[in-house]
Amino acid sequence: MYGADVLPIIVEFLNRVGIPTTLGPFGREGFLPGVSVWDGGLRVDPSHLVAAGDLLHEAGHMAVVPAALRRRLGNDLQRSLDAAAAEIGFEGPALDFIGRLGEPMAIAWSYAALREAGLPVECVFFPGSYNLNGDPAHLLHVLETGNSFGIDGLARLGMTGNAGVHR
Repeated sequence: MYGADVLPIIVEFLNRVGIPTTLGPFGREGFLPGVSVWDGGLRVDPSHLVAAGDLLHEAGHMAVVPAALRRRLGNDLQRSLDAAAAEIGFEGPALDFIGRLGEPMAIAWSYAALREAGLPVECVFFPGSYNLNGDPAHLLHVLETGNSFGIDGLARLGMTGNAGVHR
């Protein structure tokens, strides 16, 4: 697993910020090898996990979901979010932002999370991550300068300032 040394730090961080993360022999199945969304949190089988930093990215998808819906999420995040929102009659601009900006917001959230946890950027933005042909430098530049659509989405949800300044 890429970044095995930071896995305990990531798990502790996610549990601390309210995204329950459990390690165990859960198997390979999930939306990523060894990662499943379960009861509002992540179940992780380290023996099948490809990269520890992927947990921050996937947790970013969950972090932007309104708390009232988070426990109803499944491995297909968008489909389960839509079903949960329809079931309880939840509406609002947050659902639109999550649908349109979910991926960029998860990237921005994972960047902010690794900074907050004191982790190196390489644990999430490693060669080959995000289908960047081996070079995440451009994406990191966009995040570090506050020019990411994801940061804008997080700001619209009240999770950060417009330039990525933490509130």
